[in-house]
Amino acid sequence: MTYTAKRKAKVEIPIENEADLLKITPLGAGQEVGRSCVVIEYKNKIIMLDCGLHPAFDGLSSLPFFDEIDPTTIDFLLVTHFHVDHAAAVPYFLEKTDFNGRTFMTYPTKAIFRWLLSDYVKVSNTGRMSDDDILYNEKDMMRAYNKIEAIDFHQQIEVNGIKFTAYNAGHVLGAAMFVIEIAGIKILYTGDYSREEDRHLMAAENPKQKIDVMVTESTYGVQSYEPRLEREARFTKLVKDVVVRGGRCLMPVFALGRTQELLLILEEFWENHPELESIPIYFASALAKRCMLVYQTYIHMMNAEIQKKFLTSNPFIFKNISYLNNVTHFDDVGPCVMIASPGMLQVF
Repeated sequence: MTYTAKRKAKVEIPIENEADLLKITPLGAGQEVGRSCVVIEYKNKIIMLDCGLHPAFDGLSSLPFFDEIDPTTIDFLLVTHFHVDHAAAVPYFLEKTDFNGRTFMTYPTKAIFRWLLSDYVKVSNTGRMSDDDILYNEKDMMRAYNKIEAIDFHQQIEVNGIKFTAYNAGHVLGAAMFVIEIAGIKILYTGDYSREEDRHLMAAENPKQKIDVMVTESTYGVQSYEPRLEREARFTKLVKDVVVRGGRCLMPVFALGRTQELLLILEEFWENHPELESIPIYFASALAKRCMLVYQTYIHMMNAEIQKKFLTSNPFIFKNISYLNNVTHFDDVGPCVMIASPGMLQVF
């Protein structure tokens, strides 16, 4: 028999059936940043939430701790967004384990997932000496991609008696938080989220229903940040100060999410400062360029301000920013701004 204590009471409430316990098991990101993966079990229903890789490790050591579970018992997998630490283990889990359930993510997440993971495969598998070091290849990734089911925000889905609904989480295009209902218990799993609207994304929604349990990200949960407009003003001043004195401003960024935000900020700043129009802005990320079409396709999932701009012009077609296809013949020796991935300045 299992017992659980009632808060502020000395009486213990007996649990006759272990299935009546709500079990939450982090297989990654429990006390670390990276490889987000949480398994929730209640009333003999089991779901997996996110399936990421740890960016600081390679090969099998970067995976969530899948050996702690039986993949055949998982009813389905929900992925909140496309970032590597939340989604990059999906091809491995779908193709290299005995998991035979369904996998869901939003339409923009699935669209970007393909390009992001294709890029990840090329970069991570380059120079590998042994097949044992390779988690999956391009064919594995595409087989997994074809199994993924895309869903809309606010669309209620029911699988094996479990209901779930995706809500906008901000953070990046397509990012979702999920409200899951199992036997009358409602669980909110947030993934990464932002409650502050930015240049192109809405703020995370607040689901208008009673939530019994919330499982949330807390990477920056104890930090305070200056307001967005103040951050933008400080950022653009720093960039302007560099280029006006003849300098070259290098900004290492992640290809998706922050890149699009920075491009929008700099485009507007250059338009409002004609004295800067002779100073070029370049962005060098083939992945970001490929995914720009996805951003243009899903304007309707962005905030009202950018949707309004889209009525008269495409905000993701830039007048002051050029894509740099190849640095081999880059001969610009004057002041400029260079936005380039990867964000951590790794050299491969």
